[in-house]
Amino acid sequence: MSKHPNDPVQPPRRRPAVGMGILGALLLFAGDMLLLGHWGAAADFRAGMLELVRSAPVERIWAGGLLGPVAGALLVAGFWQVCQGVKVPAGWAARAMFGLFLLFAVGLAAIHSVWAVFELLIRSCVDGAAGGAPAACQAQADAVQAYMRVSLLGLAVPGAVGSVILAVLVLRGRTQWPRWAVLANPLLLVALLLPAFAAAPAPIGAVLLGGSASILLLVFFVVAQGSARGVRGEPAGVLAGVP
Repeated sequence: MSKHPNDPVQPPRRRPAVGMGILGALLLFAGDMLLLGHWGAAADFRAGMLELVRSAPVERIWAGGLLGPVAGALLVAGFWQVCQGVKVPAGWAARAMFGLFLLFAVGLAAIHSVWAVFELLIRSCVDGAAGGAPAACQAQADAVQAYMRVSLLGLAVPGAVGSVILAVLVLRGRTQWPRWAVLANPLLLVALLLPAFAAAPAPIGAVLLGGSASILLLVFFVVAQGSARGVRGEPAGVLAGVP
């Protein structure tokens, strides 16, 4: 704040907000819990999920799948806001990183929708609604599951590469985050926390494993929100002019 009327007015501090990403991660977690949420140990996750699919109202599965695209759109906005925290000299890296995270978020939203179809197909097999051909129904379910497995591996690639770019930028001081914030890098969180989630005991283990992706994204966006530093006089972000 200027103390003299003739002194130049300094622009306010800017801090990249990632509130949209936090909201997207929370909404994604809600979708995870509608589709997969149950109490139990992570080791027994598959059995608990199948029991949930058999007994849950169809509307619950619909809601879980439909939340995916909405959460994905919010995650895209959150990643865009993260890229706003990259300093101008590293603009090319920020644009590449945003493109990679865009593919990751869109793929994650699509998986949610397909997962709902997968669960509805399982219900059809269990209820005998497949025209009396359980073997054919099981083959269809296996095909959908294989498709989702390949899709998950595919979307993990842009997510991992984008995370590596972000880690390098943070460690080199090219962002508005302190270097310690690299500890919340998505790729590092997956390496550290996912094995712990997979081994978590009852009753919380199944919840942690079922909502692992959304929980890790929530940690990432919360740390990004809380640790971002405004810099006087710097532009709003390298993507500010992108339509």
